Amino acid sequence: MQINSLKEFISNKKILTFLLGTFLFMINISVSYTVVPVYLASQNFNLTQIGISTTVYSLSAIFLRILLGPRADTKGRKFPLLISSFSFVISWLLIWLAPSYELHLIARIFQAIGLAMYMSTAISVVSDIASQKVLGGSMGIYRGFVALGFILGPVLAFALIEISFPTLFIATIIISIISFTLLTFLPETKTSLNNHNQNKSSKNYLVLLKNPRLLRYYLAVMTATCGFGIVSTNSALFLKTLDQVISPSIFLFFLGFLGMLSSLFGGKLIDKYGLKKVIIPGSLLVLSGFLAMAIVESTGNLALIVVMLAMGLGTNSIVVASITGIDKETSKELKATSFAIEECSYDGGFALGNMLFGFLVLSFGYSYGFLIIGLLLAISYLGIFIWDYRIKNKGKINKYTN
Repeated sequence: MQINSLKEFISNKKILTFLLGTFLFMINISVSYTVVPVYLASQNFNLTQIGISTTVYSLSAIFLRILLGPRADTKGRKFPLLISSFSFVISWLLIWLAPSYELHLIARIFQAIGLAMYMSTAISVVSDIASQKVLGGSMGIYRGFVALGFILGPVLAFALIEISFPTLFIATIIISIISFTLLTFLPETKTSLNNHNQNKSSKNYLVLLKNPRLLRYYLAVMTATCGFGIVSTNSALFLKTLDQVISPSIFLFFLGFLGMLSSLFGGKLIDKYGLKKVIIPGSLLVLSGFLAMAIVESTGNLALIVVMLAMGLGTNSIVVASITGIDKETSKELKATSFAIEECSYDGGFALGNMLFGFLVLSFGYSYGFLIIGLLLAISYLGIFIWDYRIKNKGKINKYTN
């Protein structure tokens, strides 16, 4: 199956079921991050136990992605997607009915399996079916469905919590079953399996990480999500300390909504103008938006509007463009492995940014914390652009000398 137009991409029934299945899967992911801690608190678990639960989930996902991500290159795309979606059927049952905290942690590992395998495999599906001329737009549409699920998940979950937690768990189990069912209609998109590479995942990872053309995109994703992760995670607490500013829920909704729009429509710009003409403006937007957080205390809602517009539009533009660039620079045999590194970069950016920001807030406060991290992000982007310039110049020199 080869798609040559965006109209064909969104009208193809098999692709549409894949996108809807992804949307439902992302509802599960967002609920697993935002609502499970609330459920544990309602069951009288302490903050340490709640923190351990989230840490086990996040770290297990990163470790399992490294371990299981390449399986989509050797075993095909469909099987990992089905395993991922069905893992949430089991995990929601376990979390709901778990008689002990230890069983709850096992359930979180089941959820980590789903998170670890799905994202890199799903991107590989889009890579398999979209031709190069519509690759950016197709990736953007896919990321738009991902963002929509992540936005609506907590909204739906907190509405269901008002009824009862059992209602929430029944709903998430049903959503998981529907997601699994929709994904069964997706045909296998990887036409040739590389079983001879099955035991060479470590070597394959090194090959990809040593490729400077790929490494610049991995770093771009990590840098973008570092800033976005800080804002999305810490803005609620920060805004609650201020008077006469918009509520954190409104801020986070529009930050995510604009990101979704950026994904849906930004991909078309990549196909039309190229990667560089999207990544550079996107980086400038992200930097201006992040640095605007440093002046929220003095300028209020005006700065927050800049943050929502600039970071919402900029971050997703960089991510979609980087994913498209990774696809172009990776051989067909290692697509899922390469996208596994990209997803680890995504999660790593979130974790690294929040860790650094936490130390800075304790030492200097929110505003200076945003300012210092903003300057570090600027240095990172500058380094990536210089690296990109040197790579291209080196390519030109080799072309003329050979």
